[in-house]
Amino acid sequence: MKPREYQVEAAKWALRKGRAIVCMPTGTGKTVIAALWIKTLLSKGRARRVLVLEPTRFLVEQTSRVLRSFGIDAAAVHGSISRGVRRARWRKRVVVATPEIVVSEGFREFGEPDAIVVDECHHTTGQDPYVEVAKRYKPFWRLGLTAFIPPSRRRMLEEYIGEARCWSWEDPRIRKFIPEWAGEVYEAPLNAHESRLYTSLERIWSESTGLKKVIVGNAIRWFVRDGAEALRETVSRSDRMRMALENLLPLIFSRYVRPAHKLPALRRVLSDHEGFSKAVVFVDRIAIARIIAAETREYNPVLMLGRRHVDPAAVLAKARREETRLIVATSAGEEGIDLPEVDLLIVWSNTASPLRFIQRLGRLLRAGPRRRIKTAVFIATPDTVDIDSLIDGIVLAERHGVRMGISPDVVRYLMEMSRHRRILEVIEDTPLPPDLVARAVDLPLKRVEDSLKWLVRHGYAVYIYTPFGKVYGPRSDIQAFYRVHKDYLTPNTSLEATVVLKAGKNPRTIRGGYERVFNRLLEAIRRHKSLDQLIVSVRVYREGLERLVNLRYSYIIDNPDLAKLIVDNAFSADKIVQQPLPEIK
Repeated sequence: MKPREYQVEAAKWALRKGRAIVCMPTGTGKTVIAALWIKTLLSKGRARRVLVLEPTRFLVEQTSRVLRSFGIDAAAVHGSISRGVRRARWRKRVVVATPEIVVSEGFREFGEPDAIVVDECHHTTGQDPYVEVAKRYKPFWRLGLTAFIPPSRRRMLEEYIGEARCWSWEDPRIRKFIPEWAGEVYEAPLNAHESRLYTSLERIWSESTGLKKVIVGNAIRWFVRDGAEALRETVSRSDRMRMALENLLPLIFSRYVRPAHKLPALRRVLSDHEGFSKAVVFVDRIAIARIIAAETREYNPVLMLGRRHVDPAAVLAKARREETRLIVATSAGEEGIDLPEVDLLIVWSNTASPLRFIQRLGRLLRAGPRRRIKTAVFIATPDTVDIDSLIDGIVLAERHGVRMGISPDVVRYLMEMSRHRRILEVIEDTPLPPDLVARAVDLPLKRVEDSLKWLVRHGYAVYIYTPFGKVYGPRSDIQAFYRVHKDYLTPNTSLEATVVLKAGKNPRTIRGGYERVFNRLLEAIRRHKSLDQLIVSVRVYREGLERLVNLRYSYIIDNPDLAKLIVDNAFSADKIVQQPLPEIK
């Protein structure tokens, strides 16, 4: 990756200052500036150990990947990583971590850094963990990165980090890289009591059948998507829900379970985007909408709840007033929003519906004055089905042509924290066809098939063919296929095959028996490093008839074990067609 002119300029300025804050619009590549800054300090011996702070686990993973792409051996550390792995990673020269994990164990495990990078440094105010780290660590080399410096925080930020300089989005070198809008994800974690409630609900759901399973599934969704108040409201008016959750009622109504656990994340969103003109919060439940409005009075909020609850014309007129900065809209009320001046959209209740996604983003993307980048923020409850809904919405919206504006690295990390992880755990034990995986995780077959395709595409899983279709297993344990499906990996060396392999732009064809095909594949892998896809055609003779079996292996093949798995499977085609399958694609 070649740095852009303004990125080099910013890195050099920050190095001259020693203590500096670089303020640039979203999409301009501030992480590249950090990489240039860190690499210079390490190469010139000015710093031996560097700590990089990121506010969320998503950004920790994303930033560590970017730094590694610049040749910096950066280790990601956050609460979702096991303690043993974290302990080893703290010893690295460059560590990327959340401030919470630094406060809880980094002060002890990492020691004193020679340089510190504070990404999204506008968080360094008040009681935020960023402040605790800033007070503890005061190395000479400090770099802050942000897209916006709230005027009320500038003095404090410069005191903790250093002199601030802003590069304008009107700079012609920069403007062409700035997207029309940006997508962000904020985490809203459950506390210990809420986590216990979620685990208990999941246990009841897994043990239930029929209508009760549906009822408990709804309870889980309302709790993690909207908040405990939404669940409490339904329990109070639904006898079926109350009976299904009878043993959990004391915990559901516990004072330690917050009515709206996403509220702190919402406050942080509004604070981080201090200069917004108008913001819209989309929430599905009226009870939660009322809580949001009551807790954000400083923004003069207006509620858009649909015709049954408010006069749409009167509410819209109030929403257009200059002093109204926050609109809280339910699904019944959001269709009436037509406010081009909205520059901050906040999705509280995540939905897997592409139509709802498109409708909501349309509110943001309507033409209006472009004084700054418009932003869509998705608030998600980590390690719950709320992440599944967010990911489903992103995937389905992009399939319908809506660009989400969220970093691919963040999407990848979200995917790893969603149901894909559950599915991967199932096939790691035993390679299985999609229908059996769907039974094991109790999900619709179509959702499981989409997840398996994602796992294959991103290098977590591979597959072979059997008489019953594709069987998926872990890429990290090829031998699992041989243990469970040996019959379809015992090659018939008398067969002949034609193989079309894709490596780069020009496909190549190999013809011959088992040894010739396998050896030529190894040569191709050594030459090209990896193959993108293999299509194998094998002629099989059965009951005096010749049949052509076509097998497509659409995943990266970059080592001899994978090559052998595919060739062994392809040359077992005579066993695969024992069932009435005319052609396998």
